[in-house]
Amino acid sequence: MERLGTTISNGIKDFHPAYFAMVMATGIVSIAFEAMAFSCIAKTLFLLNLVFYSILCVILAARLLLFRSNVMADLKILPRAWLFLTFVVGTNTIGAQLVIFQHATTLASLLWLIALISWIICIYFILSDVILMRKKTVRKMVNGATLLIIVSTVSIALLGLRLLDATAIHAAYAYFATWIFWASGFALYLFIVPLIIDRLFFKPLEPGDWEAPYWICMGAPAIITLTGSEFVMHMPAVPEWEDIREITLRITILAWVIGTSWIPYQIFMDIRQLTTVNVAGRAPLWIKTFPWLRLAFGRQHYFYDPSSWSRVFPVGMYTACTLSLAKATGSASLGIIPQYWGWFALLIWSLTLIGTMRSVISWRLSSR
Repeated sequence: MERLGTTISNGIKDFHPAYFAMVMATGIVSIAFEAMAFSCIAKTLFLLNLVFYSILCVILAARLLLFRSNVMADLKILPRAWLFLTFVVGTNTIGAQLVIFQHATTLASLLWLIALISWIICIYFILSDVILMRKKTVRKMVNGATLLIIVSTVSIALLGLRLLDATAIHAAYAYFATWIFWASGFALYLFIVPLIIDRLFFKPLEPGDWEAPYWICMGAPAIITLTGSEFVMHMPAVPEWEDIREITLRITILAWVIGTSWIPYQIFMDIRQLTTVNVAGRAPLWIKTFPWLRLAFGRQHYFYDPSSWSRVFPVGMYTACTLSLAKATGSASLGIIPQYWGWFALLIWSLTLIGTMRSVISWRLSSR
């Protein structure tokens, strides 16, 4: 019993902030399937996500209460600091689900406020870390997870926009404030992604160096696309906004093109990694058939870690954003893509969830 208590205490102490990516991923896949008119799947994922979010919030609160010094230490280490932004995005995703499935705008508004305050705190620590480090060192630390800065910023705008629409608040200043968050996210993407491109394409990159968070290179423009499409459809219908609407639509289409262009490379790198890393000799047939099975199955070939959820969110977001862009542009052909890609997103989500459960069970057994 004492050993179990020590194990739980250590689990809280070392809680990985990236686990909130599970909430991000489950939420956006749920929202995507609601848009695809599969309400049963969407609502089931919504209920699961409420459980995930509640459990993770309790663990995070316990860590803040019992191991505050460890949390502060994490926030002062740049690669760990931006992982806390998954809490911001996860909270906004839950808020969006509450608006869509329950019309619980009051609770969603509270979550939006919590997310905004958390975003300000995280950005403060990230900027402090950057200021205290050398420019060259910061450049070396930039990776896929860095793009959580963009995703979290745009998620503030996305939930804010949904709340404005759900509560029928049509104040121009409120729409403009949320639009600024969205536009800032796009500008940040244009600033950060060249550093990542330099890392991926102009430096030696072994299969083992590829990480699931690099999928956010696609996930960031995908959430920009989703939010931009929502803006185009819900901006105030007044002449003063026509120019902004046109600019927003063009940026949104550009973001979707950028996100789409990342997909072949990311799939190739995933396959390359999953068929070679920690695989002695030739990869077994089941791995060659569908490499992502390693996220859930196999003994020596099991290939899961908490950051694996960083792959699921972009895949689900691409489904949701393409559906939204199809509505905003009136393009029926665009709506065909998510009808296939959405099921791929659900499959990757399922395998990653099995991998998570397997990891938790292994941790539980080791505590006995």
